[in-house]
Amino acid sequence: MEACSPFLRSVICSIAILSLASVAAGGEIRGQWTDGDPRQTLQSIHLLGAATRLGNGSVIAAGGLNRKSLNFAAVATAELYDPAVGRWMPAGPLNSPRWSLDAITLNNGKALFAGGASGFLPNAALDTAEVFDPETGKFSLTANTLSVARQSYGISSLSDGRILIAGGNPTGNNLSGAGATAVDIYDPQTNRFQAAAPLHEGRALHAQLTLRDGRAVVIGGAQTSAEIYDPVQDTWTIAAGRLPTSLKDTKAFELFDGRVFLPGGQNVVDGVTSDATWFFDTATGKFSPGPSLAGFNSAPSGVQVGCSDYSAFDLFPADHKLHGRYILIAGGEHDPPTGPDVELNSALIFDAAKNEFVNVGPMPFVHDDHTESLLGINSKGNPEVLLFGGNSSSGVSRFEFFTDSIDEP
Repeated sequence: MEACSPFLRSVICSIAILSLASVAAGGEIRGQWTDGDPRQTLQSIHLLGAATRLGNGSVIAAGGLNRKSLNFAAVATAELYDPAVGRWMPAGPLNSPRWSLDAITLNNGKALFAGGASGFLPNAALDTAEVFDPETGKFSLTANTLSVARQSYGISSLSDGRILIAGGNPTGNNLSGAGATAVDIYDPQTNRFQAAAPLHEGRALHAQLTLRDGRAVVIGGAQTSAEIYDPVQDTWTIAAGRLPTSLKDTKAFELFDGRVFLPGGQNVVDGVTSDATWFFDTATGKFSPGPSLAGFNSAPSGVQVGCSDYSAFDLFPADHKLHGRYILIAGGEHDPPTGPDVELNSALIFDAAKNEFVNVGPMPFVHDDHTESLLGINSKGNPEVLLFGGNSSSGVSRFEFFTDSIDEP
C-alpha cells in the first residue's frame, strides 16, 4: 500500500455486523448476511479509528480521519453501539481528535484509547491516552502520557490486566511499517503508563498478541523478525526464525493447538499484498508456511491476490471450549504492484483443526480502512462481530454462526 493511497479515494459510510453460522450436515460452515441498521445512524465513519466491546456488552467507537478536512485532520467523535437494538448513540467526545490509534477493554469494563495522530502530518503523533467510562459516557485523560508519541502500534492485554503497547510510528503520516522500539505498560489500577524494556528492532503496523502462558509476541512490521516478551523479567528475546519477507498490516492468533497463525499482510519493500499464511512456533521461534489464501480474497470486480488491512477475530473468548478454533477474516484490500488499491468484500473462516479456509462471503459491502469490534456471544450462544466505516462502503450487515452444529476439536 502506498503511504497516502487510501486517502485519495472518496469515503462512504458503512456498517456491518457479523455473526457466524454453520449447519448440522457434516459441520459445513456457511453464513447469511442480513441488514443490521437500515437507518445508518453513525455520526462519523471512524475511518482508521478504533473500537472495542465494553464490559456491559456495548461497543464504543471513537476517532478516525476526516478526509474532507485540510491535511486530513482527525476527529474526536465517539459513539456507542447497542447490539440489542442495533443502533448507535452519541458518547464522549474524545478530549483530543486522533486517528491510527487502537482501543482495548480493561478488566474493569472501561476502555483505553491510546496515542494515534491528530492528522496526516509528519509531526502529528500523540503521546496522550484516554479512558472511556461506560457509566458516565465520558472520556478522561490518563494520569500521565506514553513515553513517546506513536501511532500504528501494537497493543495487547497481559495476564495481570495491564496493557502492553509496543512499537508504533513516532510521526503522524508514515504507514511503512518502520517504527520505534519504545514499549509502555499501562496499569488500570494507577491509571499510569510506565516505560518497559524496548524492542530490539523498531516496528509499526505489526502483529501483536499475548500468549496463554502470559508472554507476548510481536511479529513483522518493516521487519522479518519476531520478538517474545517476558513480563516477569521485563525482557524481549528475538526469535530464532525469520519470515522470508517483511510483513505489515497482518494479525496473529494463538490457535487451540498452540500454533500462532498469521494470514495475509503486505510486503513493505514493494507494497504488494500476499496470499501466504504463516505459523509461528513459540517453542522453537521458527516460522512455517500455512494454507494459501489464493481464491478467497475478492472484490465486486472479482478475485484478488492477497489481503491486508482486514478485520480478523478469534470468534470465541479465551474461556470458551472453541477458543482458537475458528478465525474470521473479513474485508481489507488488495494492493497490486501498480495502480490503485482494490477494496474487498470477501469473508472467510480459518478452521484451525482442519487447517483449511471456508468461504462465508461475499459481504454485501466492501470494508477497507474500517473499524471493527467483537460483539461477543449472543443469547443463542453464537459469536457476533461488528464492522463499520471504510473507504467506499455503505450499509449495515449481520451474519450468525450456529454453534450447536459445528465440529468441535
